Amino acid sequence: MRWIKPNLRHSISALLGTDVRRKSPESLEPIRQAMLDVLGDDGAELNPRLKRKLQYSGDAQGLWYARSEMVAVLSRIHGEAIAVSKVRGLTPYFQGSIPRGLLESSGASSPAPTALY
Repeated sequence: MRWIKPNLRHSISALLGTDVRRKSPESLEPIRQAMLDVLGDDGAELNPRLKRKLQYSGDAQGLWYARSEMVAVLSRIHGEAIAVSKVRGLTPYFQGSIPRGLLESSGASSPAPTALY
């Protein structure tokens, strides 16, 4: 007897906004390529370990969590504001590949804060 019924598992995943089925490795390629393009040759030279992480990550969540490391590397090259902007530009690539909660918590969809004068 199975402890967790498949229908229950799928229902919980649906509530959490995740898909139980694994995405194929081919579906990660657009995300992976976009991240490598943003990292560029200079970023790969500064942090070859990050380049390898992006090339060989097996799932979208691994790529999602590598974004903070990308910001750190790109900040050294372009400055923090540009680095954050470039990495936020990658967010649409992740839609449908990671739970909605991660996308919403990234703040990429929220409007920019306004100055208080």
